[in-house]
Amino acid sequence: MRNIDKNLWVNETQFRLFGAEFGNRMTVIRLENNELLIHSPTKLDGSIVKEVSELGKVSYIVTPNNFHGLFAEEWCNAFKGAKYFSAKGDVKESRPIEDLAIEIESSGVEIIRIEGADKVNEYAFFHKATSSLILTDMAFNIPSSVPLWSKVFFSLNGSLGKFGPSRLMKSMITDQQALQGSIDQILLRDIERIIVSHGDIVESKARETMKAAFSWLSASVQTKSESKFNFSSCG
Repeated sequence: MRNIDKNLWVNETQFRLFGAEFGNRMTVIRLENNELLIHSPTKLDGSIVKEVSELGKVSYIVTPNNFHGLFAEEWCNAFKGAKYFSAKGDVKESRPIEDLAIEIESSGVEIIRIEGADKVNEYAFFHKATSSLILTDMAFNIPSSVPLWSKVFFSLNGSLGKFGPSRLMKSMITDQQALQGSIDQILLRDIERIIVSHGDIVESKARETMKAAFSWLSASVQTKSESKFNFSSCG
């Protein structure tokens, strides 16, 4: 566990997929009354249980998109009193993240659904006190120092050595205009840090980095909008 700001910690582990080292990051937010919110739980072991328990009471366990629930059951079993919220509505005994947003609305954590990519169904979290945006798969920030095969894999996926959505992520976008609306909502926040699940945390010029990473989307939406009214004249 690593403390990165007041009431904000991350746990970083190795995680391989398709032979490439993605890395995996869980975020822990301490809310009021020493209640903890576990965002995108990583693989559980005894040392993590001890470290987390020392920070406060685990009250909320969250799977913030359709793909990050691999270790959620382990955490729910270890912390029986916690409430489990999942983006994936068919998960047994989970509650919708919209319910969580209502339950913690006075705690300084905002939750924004990222529209336009329903297969991913991701929710962005914003921790006001530390101006930290927390993303899951919407953007990677894979460093160029990864091993050779990982370097090849992420280069082909368009996500090596830079912050932004991978080619795979882009392929799952079904409504660019809706996604642009969500990005615009996120950019209304005073973002000073971006915590991603895969890759390095963005610790400087975070809002500008986020805006630049999705600037292609704005241009694409504008082009499509203009093309709707580009009628040919009647002959």
